Amino acid sequence: MKVGMGLLALVMIAAVVGVLLQTTVVHLLPLGPIMPDLVVILCVYLALHEHTVAGALGAFLLGYFVDNFSGNVLGLHAFSMSLIFVLVYLLARQLWMDNVVANVAVVFAASLVKALSVALLLAFYLSADYPWGHLFSTVWFEAAIAAMFTPFVFSILDGGRRVWGLE
Repeated sequence: MKVGMGLLALVMIAAVVGVLLQTTVVHLLPLGPIMPDLVVILCVYLALHEHTVAGALGAFLLGYFVDNFSGNVLGLHAFSMSLIFVLVYLLARQLWMDNVVANVAVVFAASLVKALSVALLLAFYLSADYPWGHLFSTVWFEAAIAAMFTPFVFSILDGGRRVWGLE
């Protein structure tokens, strides 16, 4: 139990840093409307390394944390992060996910799933036309950038696990 809660604490600290970077520093980069989602990387990391209720709770809390900063309908990101956790957890039970290529591919797919699930829920909640053209033009780049950051973020989290004795 100590390892699960320790990993959850580590990921939540990383989530605070990730959301702060995402809402401040990333806007300074010349990416235009493209916003890489760093929190999806954390959710995938939790799903791959913490197969308990603490991991599921962590995924939900990651989404809830993003919901509080996004200003959208409360629960959109909490649902999408929980969905990603379940899908990645089920995938990790069937496939060997201990290499960089698989991790990058899963983060890419998870970023696409998150964008699509949030867009579908927003369209459902707001009963309005969603700008699907904008979504489909930027989501691929956002997913690719998140996938590029994956090895770096995973190595930082793995280092934090070693330093905190959570192996």
